[in-house]
Amino acid sequence: MILGSMLFWLAFFLLVVGFSFGRMGPSFSRSQFSLPIILIGTLLFVLNNYPIENPEADLLNFLHSFAPWFFVCSLGFYLVLRGSPIYWRVRYPELTIGWILISLSFYLYLKHYELPENFLLMTIFSVLGAIVSLFLFILLVRFVENNIPLENPAPELTDEEKDFVTRIISINIGVDDK
Repeated sequence: MILGSMLFWLAFFLLVVGFSFGRMGPSFSRSQFSLPIILIGTLLFVLNNYPIENPEADLLNFLHSFAPWFFVCSLGFYLVLRGSPIYWRVRYPELTIGWILISLSFYLYLKHYELPENFLLMTIFSVLGAIVSLFLFILLVRFVENNIPLENPAPELTDEEKDFVTRIISINIGVDDK
C-alpha cells in the first residue's frame, strides 16, 4: 500500500517539475527535459498497479473522472484559438474540429458528474456574475485609461546617439562599417 501511494506522489511531483521546466522557455537548457519528465509522470499515474491508500485513492479517482473531459476540452480550446481569425484568415477545419471537441468535452463532463437539482438556477447566476464581472472590468479599464495623462513625445535622437545605435545594429547583424 505504501509503495503505491509513494509512486502516486512521485508521479504528481514529476508532473509539477515537468510543467515548471516547460515554463522556463527555450533560453534555459532545462526546458528540453520538460516533455520527457511529463511523460514519465503520466506513465507512473497510468501504470501504477500497486494498491493505493485512501487519501491518494480518492484523489486518483477524481483525476480519472477529471482527465478525459479536461484534456478533450483543452485540445478543443487550442484548436479553436489556432483556427480563429488572424489577419482576416480563418482556418475552418481547425475551428470546426475545436468546437466539436469542446462540445464532446461537455458530454464527457455530464457523463462523469451528476447535475445538481438547482442546475438551471446556478447556471443563470453564474452567467449573470460573469457578465457583471466583465462589465465592471471594462469600466475599470476605461476609467484607468482615461485618467492617465498623455506623455510628451520622446525627443529625437542626437547624431551621436544615432551613430551609436547604427554601430550596435551593424555589429549584431554582422555588417562591418568600413
